[in-house]
Amino acid sequence: MAPIQIPGVDNLSLITGPYVLGYMWSYCLYGMLIVQVYMYSEQFPNDRKALKILVWSLFFLETLFTVCMTIAAWKTFGSSWGDVNAILVFDWSWCPLPALSSFMGGMAQSFYAWRIYRMSKSIWLVGLIELVMLMQLTATFHFDIAYFSGSRRVLDLYRFSDEITVWLAGSAACDLIITVSLVVLLHKRKPASHGPTSGFRSTTDLVNKLIRFNMETGMITSLGAITELALFLSTHQYNFHLILFLMLGKLYSNTLMATLNYREPMRQTHDVVHTQSAFWADGEVNRRPKFETNDHRLDVMCTTEMTTTVGDSMMLQDFDTHLSVVDREERQTDEGKAAEKVRIVGIE
Repeated sequence: MAPIQIPGVDNLSLITGPYVLGYMWSYCLYGMLIVQVYMYSEQFPNDRKALKILVWSLFFLETLFTVCMTIAAWKTFGSSWGDVNAILVFDWSWCPLPALSSFMGGMAQSFYAWRIYRMSKSIWLVGLIELVMLMQLTATFHFDIAYFSGSRRVLDLYRFSDEITVWLAGSAACDLIITVSLVVLLHKRKPASHGPTSGFRSTTDLVNKLIRFNMETGMITSLGAITELALFLSTHQYNFHLILFLMLGKLYSNTLMATLNYREPMRQTHDVVHTQSAFWADGEVNRRPKFETNDHRLDVMCTTEMTTTVGDSMMLQDFDTHLSVVDREERQTDEGKAAEKVRIVGIE
């Protein structure tokens, strides 16, 4: 059977195929977001109210985005199957998607700007980030209103290439500024002495993990925006850029949730401490130290395996980690010996 030919369209599969991939991968990211939100609600029930509002507002907007996307998918491949306009003209359910995607990205970028301000106290740096964020947000809303109040034809998207370029390039630039700022600020806070016998070694290791984590999460969203822009400008006659468009907002949401959940970077199984990165587990770090005394065993359980100075602790607080206070708990071991559990400093 010969492939369907539509006047003005060279290859129909390059028009419809990206829709399918974008829908599928966007649903996968939404599933990941549900898991991340569940982990956050379980691990941080006592988190500050502002963060909870941010998380649940972001989740609501992502759910709204997914509902509108599902209506669009049903319209294209379900109720309007066989109608050429369902492929070549965007349905009304596409109208809020660009604004929602850009707004969710702006929420994530503002959160990182707030974190940078807590670490640097630099109004100028935060002002630059917010200025770039507002620029891309304004360009997106202008494009959304102008385009969807017109013909809504897919092939007319290129007429708004200036607005789309400002939107995506501004988003990528904002992400790069945030990533570089966080890496530089964290690097400056690393203890000067970090040799194998130094008491600051564990603090330095933790800061190195935070640097790597921020580079990973920052590059994900930056590459996503840059790739979408490159596909739009180079292959605007097809829909490859829509794959990244349907995913970009959820990339921002998932990276923000990963950042919040990373405040619980260590998990303990029996006496082995594990750490994890943005995407993979690093494996065993160290075994929980035990100290024998003359009359009882002292079992030291450190959720981060680190001892810090007051200055280092303040640095971690600036990075929005929660430092636990020193507390002691008497308990009985399986052997009937008296034991004392001591929490020194950890991340809750």
